[in-house]
Amino acid sequence: MPDMQLALVFSRPRDTSAREGTLVEFLRGRGWMTALQIGEALRWSDRLVREIASSSDAVISYPGSPGYKLLGECTRDEYERYRLARRSQARDMIAKVIRTDRVYYRRPPVTP
Repeated sequence: MPDMQLALVFSRPRDTSAREGTLVEFLRGRGWMTALQIGEALRWSDRLVREIASSSDAVISYPGSPGYKLLGECTRDEYERYRLARRSQARDMIAKVIRTDRVYYRRPPVTP
């Protein structure tokens, strides 16, 4: 690969630790809940719910899941579905990068 410099822009992540505790306590004993249900109850945007849940190791969700649930309250079957879905998602993302790398590095260079 040619010499490349990648410009990365990092936004400072929000400190969601206090709200994570609120989310965990709210979900306790409630089973699966959607981001909309959680957001309405806690007066958070669904985007904030997703951000907090994503940063928490105590809350799971995956593509096709019924919403969000506490990891400690998941059945083995629910956890296995979560695990398989996330691993599949990761494989798909890596495969996409490999495919786009092949296309990008085969094209003629773009001159500024």
